[in-house]
Amino acid sequence: MGQGAFRVAVVTPVNAAEVAERIAKRGPAEWVDLAGCEISDVDFGHAHNATALERFDLRGATLIRCAFTNGYLRDVKCQEAQLIDCDLRYADIERTSFKRARLTGCDLYRARLGPSCIFEAADISDCSLNLARFDGVVLPRSAIADGQRPGLLQERKADFQKFHQRLTALGRGDDPARTPLHLSRRHRESADIYRALSAHWASNGATRDAGWAYYQARRLETQAQRPDNVLHRRRCERAQEPSELTSPGIVLGTMRWFNGALAGLVAGYGESPLRVVATTLAMVVVFAVAYLALGVAGGPTDPLWLRATDALLFSTQAMTASLDADVTQRWLRWAATLQTTAGITLLGLLGFCLGNRLRNA
Repeated sequence: MGQGAFRVAVVTPVNAAEVAERIAKRGPAEWVDLAGCEISDVDFGHAHNATALERFDLRGATLIRCAFTNGYLRDVKCQEAQLIDCDLRYADIERTSFKRARLTGCDLYRARLGPSCIFEAADISDCSLNLARFDGVVLPRSAIADGQRPGLLQERKADFQKFHQRLTALGRGDDPARTPLHLSRRHRESADIYRALSAHWASNGATRDAGWAYYQARRLETQAQRPDNVLHRRRCERAQEPSELTSPGIVLGTMRWFNGALAGLVAGYGESPLRVVATTLAMVVVFAVAYLALGVAGGPTDPLWLRATDALLFSTQAMTASLDADVTQRWLRWAATLQTTAGITLLGLLGFCLGNRLRNA
């Protein structure tokens, strides 16, 4: 989403006292008009108590380092607004429109994005959605996948580190000594967010978006279990205290990483039938080359091209359990059996992937 997607307007600086004055002057059925204003360092919420924020007009406003912690946002207009480094932790948001808004560096930890909360044509790709609840929100995939920084904040190590540094500077973050621990867990954290998004989109019938989010979750879970990442995470956890240790360890993590990497390579985690077809063709060619080198197919006086085609035919027949040649060598029977087993497995996997694609079409 480019800069041109947001209209440039003249903003009016408003301080905390002026915001409080406008709230105090509002009538029972009136709106607090802050449209087009630039608001910095204003606390609209409360660190420990729920605060109701109803009928606020923030269209085209720029909010910098504002806090909405524990806020109950109802009937708030944030169309085309810009929220920069704002604190939305534990916020409960309903009937609020962020259409064409841009949120940068905002923390939505454990926020609830409820019914009639709209993010159409918005950009929240540079925000933390850790443990956020997607409860009826209108959140298109483009708000994350096509934003100013495509993907989740936790996927980008440098950006995630800067995010924690900003939180520390604003007095909102965890102990700075725990930042390496948070960075070491970022793959798993982002995978959990994608799984929550996948479940949300699937419940709304957006199966294609749900499949995309599931693929991203499996990809990041596999990265989290890569041996070097597991070792780094374990070192960071031990540097804190023994109670911080989490599973899996290096042995189980390596096994899961191998299985995940294989599933991603062969089938795109069940979302790519083309990868299954490519894997099948590659296996046919590899076995054909081996058969050609070992002189299994064709006669010794046959030209190379004829022996190569015979080897390819032999490999294809073994792959599809339709071998009609008389196989006498024991090792060749084992190789053909192994290839047939792989072919049956890949055929079943292809059907599974095609089913997923048809369901998501």
